[in-house]
Amino acid sequence: MTTFAKLASVTLISGLAMLSGAAGASAGESAAYHIKPLKGITFAVGSKRAVGYYTNDDHACRLTLMLSDAYSGNEKSFSEPVRVNLTIGEGASGSVDALEGSAVFRCAPDATAMTMQLVQRVAYNAAAK
Repeated sequence: MTTFAKLASVTLISGLAMLSGAAGASAGESAAYHIKPLKGITFAVGSKRAVGYYTNDDHACRLTLMLSDAYSGNEKSFSEPVRVNLTIGEGASGSVDALEGSAVFRCAPDATAMTMQLVQRVAYNAAAK
C-alpha cells in the first residue's frame, strides 16, 4: 500500500468516525442499524473493514464505502483499499459481499434513511460418505 493510500484511508476513517451518529458493528451481530444521510458508518465483515456514508438524491440512496483489509501495524496489506458506490432506489435493497459475509442496505421511502444489516456466512461442509 502506498503512503498516499495509507494517509487517505486514515484520514477518511478518522473523519467519518468523528461524525455524530456513527455506527459500529461486527459481522457476528444481526441487528439492523439505522443510518441518516451524511452520517458516517464503520463496520466489519469478516476480515474486511468498511467506512462510508450515504446521500439522498432523486428518491434514491447513494452509498459510498471504502473497503480494506484490517490494519495490523507492521504487516503489509494483501490488497489495496477499494471505493464502492451503490445507488439504491427508495424501498429497494442492495448488498456488499465479502468472503465471510455480507452487508445488506435498505433504502427507506423518499430516501430519508437507510438500514444496514450484517449477515455472517458459515461454510457448509458435507460429510463424505
